[in-house]
Amino acid sequence: MSFGALAGPIVALLLGLTACVIVFLYWLRPPPQRIVVPSTFLWHRVLKERKRRSDFWRWLVSLLVALAVGLALAAALAKPEIEALSGKARRIVVVVDDSPTMGASTPSGETRFERAIGIARDLLMEGSASSEFLVTDTAGRLAGTEFGSRRTALERLDGLRLSLHEAAAFPAGDPSLYSDPETEVFFITDGVVVREAPSRVRVISVFEPVDNVGVTAFDLRPVPAEPNRFEAFLEISNQSSEPKRVALRIDGVGGEAMERAVPLSPRQVLGESVELDRFSAGPVRVLIDAPGDGFELDNVAYAYLGSPKLARVVLVSAGSDTLETLLRLDPRVSLELRAPGDSATELPPDLYIFDRVAPEKPPAAPALLIRPGAAAWLPAPTGQELTKLSLAGTAREHPLMEHVALDDVAVETAALVSRGTNRVVAGSDEEPLILVSETPLRFAMLTFALEDSNFPFQSSFPVFLANAVSWLASTEVVASSLSTVAVPVASGVVRSIEGEDVPSRTSGGRTSFSPEGPGLYSVRGEGGTLMVSANLLSPRITAVNASVLEGAEPGRIPGESARTAGKGELWVGLVLFALALLLLEWWTYHRRLTV
Repeated sequence: MSFGALAGPIVALLLGLTACVIVFLYWLRPPPQRIVVPSTFLWHRVLKERKRRSDFWRWLVSLLVALAVGLALAAALAKPEIEALSGKARRIVVVVDDSPTMGASTPSGETRFERAIGIARDLLMEGSASSEFLVTDTAGRLAGTEFGSRRTALERLDGLRLSLHEAAAFPAGDPSLYSDPETEVFFITDGVVVREAPSRVRVISVFEPVDNVGVTAFDLRPVPAEPNRFEAFLEISNQSSEPKRVALRIDGVGGEAMERAVPLSPRQVLGESVELDRFSAGPVRVLIDAPGDGFELDNVAYAYLGSPKLARVVLVSAGSDTLETLLRLDPRVSLELRAPGDSATELPPDLYIFDRVAPEKPPAAPALLIRPGAAAWLPAPTGQELTKLSLAGTAREHPLMEHVALDDVAVETAALVSRGTNRVVAGSDEEPLILVSETPLRFAMLTFALEDSNFPFQSSFPVFLANAVSWLASTEVVASSLSTVAVPVASGVVRSIEGEDVPSRTSGGRTSFSPEGPGLYSVRGEGGTLMVSANLLSPRITAVNASVLEGAEPGRIPGESARTAGKGELWVGLVLFALALLLLEWWTYHRRLTV
């Protein structure tokens, strides 16, 4: 017999003290109560020979029952263990595969991962109370190689969730875990992503074939030789054993959508290009549906059409032939003219250009402002004028100033404004001449009018205007897997396409976050705003049936018949035995069989 809670000498001391205390309390009986009666002569001899002997035996039975109850409770505190009753004390390691393919469904309706959790929980119920357990996973979410109690292991298991990261491997951990013959290591997996384990590890399969059709590639790119047109490259893979008729839908902003049915043979991979001439700038989603599909994570993919085929630009000006001429010559621009004060009821354009005017409220689209008037959302003017300025050597690194030379640019007059939180890309922080901002919306602002400088006559001005259209009317897009994403945006705020905040962290001028699933995420911060399209586009993941465990019996534990399962904990029986004795003592006392 062993004890799970206390050492053997301490248990012996506890039992001895318990017995001594009970015997001492029974020995310290209260003195008999004296009653005055007229005569005891007739009954004195009877009481001496019979009642005293009866009281002694009743007292002895009560003492023995009390000793049994006390010793049983004291022993229960030490949690005694007998291998034949409580099970063998064991060291058990349970490794759960939480790679994405474990999200595939099984014929019973539960996922492979849910089945793996159930098997892991059964394994943790093995052994005695003094057994040691360790739960870990293939995605590295459960760090640590220290063994703990059954309760701790179950808590770790309950906190485990399916990982969307494609990178997964059998945990290296402490090599002694897999070489120590006293340690039992079980690996519960479908054998698709993680295909190898150490030789001593007992592999438990949860693999069962399932139909699956998935999107393995989705990308938006300009048509060669026609940069104003975009097409979507799409790849769909049928990893089912039967042919499938797949419903395909591509949708974008404004309710624009394309639908059709695609027949796919077993194991067929279909790649094709789809024209997006009708689609406007914004999110684009592809969604597929096939009968009997058992893996949903690869049925959807997102992209972002950052540059429209034609940037719709609204020029608000009292008249600027230079701006109008250059914008009409840009093949990417669809120009609309509007006089100051004209109200607009149509959808916002891709870009506003305000020449010597400023709206009272921030416009609904990015804007280029040239010597605007005062507005609460713009850098505040100080009321002073700057004169006779040279822009030579004042340009700073920014997409707006790429390939723009300011060495020969001179400005007669410019408004002196307070820089505030905006970024200066030409001039100085004390005398800014060109500013940019990301909040409350993306805009660029010139503090001088074009006619007050020679900038429009420089060869760099068309380049500057083209940069402004590209930077203001387009969105930088970063394609990513569902692993941790890190983008070069300082102090970024991450939001999903539905507008919900996503937890993120900033370090070294970069913002990182973990996508919660396939989707589009915007990252806005000091370095600008960009879109992240996070998708599970992986032929390796879509091939949910490519398992090294094909043919293995699902859920069977190798060597199961030889294992010793826990049959209960002895301390529970001791407590129940003590309660039964207390009930017996209560019954005999009321029958005057004990004292």
